[in-house]
Order: sequence, then structure tokens, then C-alpha cells
Amino acid sequence: MKLTLVFMTGRRDPHLEWVLDVLARDLVDGDVIDLIVIDALDRTLVELLGAAVIPAFPRGHVSITVVPPKPNIWQGKHRITSRDWWATANARNTAIVMAGYDYLAFIDDRAMPGPFWISTLRRGERERTSVLVGAYEKRETRGQHTIVARDHRLEKKPQGMANCGGGWLYGCTFALPLAWALECNGLEEGCDGLTGEDYIFGLMLANNGHRIDFAPSLFVSQDRTAGNETCKGTYACRDKGVSPDDKSHAALARFGRRKRTEFTPDLGEMRRARQTAAGVVTWPIPNPAIDYRDWYDQELIRNMLTA
Repeated sequence: MKLTLVFMTGRRDPHLEWVLDVLARDLVDGDVIDLIVIDALDRTLVELLGAAVIPAFPRGHVSITVVPPKPNIWQGKHRITSRDWWATANARNTAIVMAGYDYLAFIDDRAMPGPFWISTLRRGERERTSVLVGAYEKRETRGQHTIVARDHRLEKKPQGMANCGGGWLYGCTFALPLAWALECNGLEEGCDGLTGEDYIFGLMLANNGHRIDFAPSLFVSQDRTAGNETCKGTYACRDKGVSPDDKSHAALARFGRRKRTEFTPDLGEMRRARQTAAGVVTWPIPNPAIDYRDWYDQELIRNMLTA
């Protein structure tokens, strides 16, 4: 298996070592992993790991690259907003540009992969017949109690579901051929500041004729203990209007029928520029003099508040 594995984080304590330990345990001879860590807090690998260490990989090979999300108007040092906002489409697209191998898998931070996670990815990379959508549980410790929220899809289809539809692409982990992601031009960056980029990506993939399979064996258990929040915590996000006449429904109507993103820059062009520049990407920088506006209501993004 040759795999580009993308680990997304923006939390104080991401537990990258949980994924590394599973790779050390479950890789087999011949597995080659290009692990790209997209860190919204722009830390080094040593800072991300803290007291943890990189394990030995007795079988397979793992290379690790840590980068911040590409420059954008919502978060990071080039933001035009007064605080960091949700910009997961932009972060995932950073990894799509940087991917070295032609099969992609994504996993959220603070997520412990299950016992069949690697073998499911190995099957997906070999067969390439569908987008694999994984399952999850979320665990939150409150004092002496642990609250577990289970993926409702597991209640409906505990054995999985072939051709479940693009709307089921959400959660903490999924995998697909890189070429299919580029066919959509990645995730819709018009969802940054809002959320919903994952299932809209799934709908675009389905619109391009790709089957979406719900694969419970691609399972992760997430720790969402207080103090490591993102959306509506560290990172602002905002829906506008009153349901069903709101921005999230407008995004679904506007982007969910498309085969290719509307507001995402050309990721294929960025990949070609990277290849001709020997791996070095000069990312486009937002221009602070431009009056960037929300596509939904034309509000100046620099003036947007969370409520």
C-alpha cells in the first residue's frame, strides 16, 4: 500500500502519537505512508508530540511532514477576521495539493483508529472502487463519568452500506483516490466560516459518478474531553438566517448540485506549480486591501461576528 495519510489538527493536545502507534502495530512489509499533518496552530513535530516519541516502524515506512494550512482569510497569520474561524475545507485542500501518493485517507485529531482501520485502507487503496466513509464514536470525560456518543449511521447500517450516497460522507475519517478529489477540485472553500464541507464534498463526488460506501471497519474513537474544542470553541463558525432559509441550506442547494467547487482555487494548478518548483509551493496570499464578502449575503467578511 502506498498512502497519503492526512492528520488534521487545531487543538492544543492532538494525540498524533495514537495514530503513529497504530501504524507501528498494523503496517506490513511494503506499506509506504506519506503522513501529512496539517496543524492550524503551526507547531513543529516535537511540539505536537510533547512527551510522546515517534515509535519504530518494524514493517513499512512512514515519512512525516508538518505544515500549517495554506494562507486563507479565515485563520492564521493572513486572516482578515478578528479571530480564527473554521476553515477545514482550506486545510484539507492544503493536503490535497501536497499529496505524494495517489490514494488519500483523512483522520481527525484525538482519534484512536480501530483494529481494522489500516486493513480497510489497504483494501480501499487496492480496489479503488468507491469512496470509503468511516464510522466513529465520540467520548467525553466529565469528572468520573465518560459520555459516549455513537455514530447514528451504525444504528441504521451496522454492517455498512454500499452506495450510501454522498450525504453520508462526514465524521472523522474517510478515504478515496487522489484523482477523484482533484476532479471535484477538492473541498468547497465557500464552506469555510460555516462548516458542512464534508458532506458537500461527498455530494460532489457522487455527482461525478463515484460510489460512496459506508465502511464501519474504518472506525475511530475520538476523545472530545473539554478543553480541546474547535468549532464553536477555539474556532468560530456561523450559520446565518433561520432554518430552512439559512446559509447552510443555501450552501447545500448551491454547492451540493455541483461537480466541481466554486470558490476553491485551482488545486491541480497548485500541484503542477509544486512539481515544477521541486516540491516548494509559493502559496497565494490573501490581499488585505480586498473587500472579501460572504457569498451568502455579501457581508464584509472582515466585519463578521459569531452571533
